[in-house]
Amino acid sequence: MTHNRIIIPIALITALMLMIGWLSPAAMNFLYGELIYPSVRLTLNTLSWLCPIPLFKVFIILVMAVIARGVFFRLIKRRGNVGNRWLNVLWYLLRTGIIIACGFYWIWGFNYLMPSPVEQLGLSTKPVPAERVNKMLYAYTDSVNKLRAELHGAGFENPSDFFELNVDYKRLADYLNQVLAVHGFKQYSAYPLRHWWPKGVLLRNSTAGMYFPFTGEATIDPGLHPLQLPFTSSHEMGHSAGFTDEGFCNLLAYLATTRSDDPFIRYSGYLTFWRYLARAARSFDREFYSEFIEENLSELVVRDLQSIFENRAKYPDWFPGLQRRVYDSYLRAHGVTEGVASYNQMIILAESYEILYRK
Repeated sequence: MTHNRIIIPIALITALMLMIGWLSPAAMNFLYGELIYPSVRLTLNTLSWLCPIPLFKVFIILVMAVIARGVFFRLIKRRGNVGNRWLNVLWYLLRTGIIIACGFYWIWGFNYLMPSPVEQLGLSTKPVPAERVNKMLYAYTDSVNKLRAELHGAGFENPSDFFELNVDYKRLADYLNQVLAVHGFKQYSAYPLRHWWPKGVLLRNSTAGMYFPFTGEATIDPGLHPLQLPFTSSHEMGHSAGFTDEGFCNLLAYLATTRSDDPFIRYSGYLTFWRYLARAARSFDREFYSEFIEENLSELVVRDLQSIFENRAKYPDWFPGLQRRVYDSYLRAHGVTEGVASYNQMIILAESYEILYRK
């Protein structure tokens, strides 16, 4: 009964907050975005700074240990018939699930009910015509060719040279904050970035990185190619800043990396966006795409892309398509009507942003 007296009020208050968010995103922005989340972010940043190991590892181990102990106690230690003991286990798991779900919303999940940052910036969400995509592909191909040539001149002759590069990825937080500051979004002192463990486990589940909301840590798979790390890291840091929209976090990553003063980070950002453009152009006209690549893309960039593909092939999917279906359902359940397709808004948002805010 003691547990019920605690859980029921927490669940009711959480449900009330959800109703407020559904009825008035502006009210949620004030209550959660202005009053609660900054304190949550400060607390998690402090804990991350104090803890010598990634917090997400501590959290997962503790939760698994607590659940295992609870199940063992109710199933083995308690007396009574087997049926009642299993009912106690199920009730315990239900209570635990409610606590975890409520914790998720208070620590980060209420951000799903905040006003849309895409709408706040006045960005268009209309599809980009094929002609415009092709024109952008020409421009960005020229950019990646030039940036790669500069890196070649700085000593990065082969793709393997990037694996020896030590980049201060904490600088990405500074680049992200610069972007947020320009548009009046709240910035934070740190966006802890961790490597997921074991290496390759995210990639084998069709994921390059993820934001772990319970500890406030942006996590990436260390098996990623170095040329993919800056963009993926910036994307997950965008979630740390309280943004839930995958397309918008892609836009933040694009802006943070392509406006960096670090040649490697800038090249990786342009190359990532180029790959989005290339996929779109290929879907419109395969023949045009093949001829374009052969005639316009430098050999250095081609080798980098091949290196990325070869590195990814080291981590084949364990469950092809499963992650996409599960995450699509999760996003739609939290109000992201496009589901995983929101990732593909990258070109739309970037083009709209450059038109509206290009200096």
